[in-house]
Amino acid sequence: MPSAVLIFASALFLAAAAPLSAPDLEKGWKIYVAACQVCHGEKGDGQTFVANVLNPPPRNFTSPASKKELTLERMLRSVTRGRPGTAMMPWKENLTAGEIRAAVAFIRREFMELRE
Repeated sequence: MPSAVLIFASALFLAAAAPLSAPDLEKGWKIYVAACQVCHGEKGDGQTFVANVLNPPPRNFTSPASKKELTLERMLRSVTRGRPGTAMMPWKENLTAGEIRAAVAFIRREFMELRE
């Protein structure tokens, strides 16, 4: 079991290190719309109907605090494993490591305005 975790973590790290192409960003956008937008909103600001019923509310990716607190590694881990105490579910059973990377990269570039 520990070796499986190590292999998965290594795959995430290697995927995170590769530069993004336009198709990767488009893939990330499609995944965001299908899996993330319902909670995090069309603009990534967490302003959705769902936000009114979740405690804590979904993360606002456009806030200065998010830009400061959310490292690439933390975001990959949060999407992969979920966030205890929140409605953020783990996506590792529904998305591949590459799909998770694409969605996170889209969020970081488009909503957090980070150029990595």
